[in-house]
Amino acid sequence: MKRKLILSSIAAIILGLAACKSTETMSVEHNDQIVVIPKLPQRIVVMNYGALDTLDALGKRDLVVGTSLTAIPHYLTQYNNAHVINTGNMKEPNLDLIKNQHPDLIIIGGRQAKRLDQLSQIAPVINLETNPANYVESTKSNITLLGQITGTQDIARKSIQALEAHIQQAQQIAQASHKNAIVALHNDGKVILTNAGARPALIYDVLKIKRAIPSSKHVSNFTEKPTMILIDNDYIATHKPNIIFIVDRSQAIGQKALDTNHFDNNILAKAGTKIVYLTADLWYLSGGGIESLTQQINEVIEQLK
Repeated sequence: MKRKLILSSIAAIILGLAACKSTETMSVEHNDQIVVIPKLPQRIVVMNYGALDTLDALGKRDLVVGTSLTAIPHYLTQYNNAHVINTGNMKEPNLDLIKNQHPDLIIIGGRQAKRLDQLSQIAPVINLETNPANYVESTKSNITLLGQITGTQDIARKSIQALEAHIQQAQQIAQASHKNAIVALHNDGKVILTNAGARPALIYDVLKIKRAIPSSKHVSNFTEKPTMILIDNDYIATHKPNIIFIVDRSQAIGQKALDTNHFDNNILAKAGTKIVYLTADLWYLSGGGIESLTQQINEVIEQLK
């Protein structure tokens, strides 16, 4: 996601007052559109959990006046307080409640993208969805932007440096390990191979963990969408991955988690396969933030030691 930051000053005339003051703004370019947003906003509605945990890490928790509390990840429950309103379902935010909070900035992700026009009628909106094709740079760009918006550039810069060092250490562990992996998503009793998207991008492309299954193995040509591949006992017996990282979508959204007996233990033992259940709400609902990315790296690399 391309962003171009331009600092400017505009004169703000306040009716009923004799004096004028200067209000600093930023112009943010993304998706071929430019959005003028206030610098140093005081009331922010955040519906992107990665952005939310970044604001928290930057020490700007008090600026948040609204977020989706319906299924908020466990590591962000500090926002379940009287100061923060529940904006509703992540995909269907309550526009009236958001409007009543009088935000001067709204931050969204991909799940709210269809509501951008409606939300823009309430306050300036920026979409900080991470780009799987360039995951780290996209995440760093979002952190930098939030640092600039909130006047915490130094903390943002140091946080990025810490993440870069953490990623480098994780890559060294992954490269020294003989283990390969599959990334899978559980949904309603089905475990599905996921070879593309943000989660595989982090595990394979960023952390450099070896793929048990090549990304193009199940695609006949690059113009086709990959066929949905179910990970079952036969698949494990055939491909013998060392690790299967499972993100449980059903559990993350409050539905039934994958049965721990879904796979045959004898087949797993013969194949030398370990099932790793990643923290569901962290991996399915969040990511791309200072805290979420750190926790995700820790969870994955721990399995290679």
